[in-house]
Amino acid sequence: MGSRSNSSNTTSNDVKNYNLQGIEAGAVVNGSGNTVTVTDQGAIKEAFSFGESALEFGGDVVESNEKVTKYALDSNTDVANNALNEGFGFAESAIESTNKLASNSFDFAENLVTQNSTNNANSISAIKELAKTVTTGGASDIADQSTRMVYAVVGVLGVGFLVMMFIGARK
Repeated sequence: MGSRSNSSNTTSNDVKNYNLQGIEAGAVVNGSGNTVTVTDQGAIKEAFSFGESALEFGGDVVESNEKVTKYALDSNTDVANNALNEGFGFAESAIESTNKLASNSFDFAENLVTQNSTNNANSISAIKELAKTVTTGGASDIADQSTRMVYAVVGVLGVGFLVMMFIGARK
């Protein structure tokens, strides 16, 4: 009664899934022994051309910047020189004005000293006259006035005498 059986089963599945979604202008090659040639459609050549153009443009920019910088430096040198010249001219003018002002101040001070000396001399003379009047009790003033009065009377009498002589000589 016993029977025996033996069986064997082998299954082989080779599944390859290719998801080609989102691939634009692409190519899919399946198989073996295939030769694939890839081209860049001239991208590398254009990249080198673009690089050369960029370098030329960069050189032009540097050259232009050099010209602008030289112009700016030259202009700033002119501005600085003009500022210095104007500053020195202003300083020279200020010094001249200060010298004139000092000279005028010394002249004014000299005039003040001269006027003060004259005023002092007049004051001393007036004080002398006052002292003379005070010491003589006013007699000197009266004497001076009397002397003037005598001269006036003598003058009037002299004129009157001359008029009488002239009238008498006509008769």
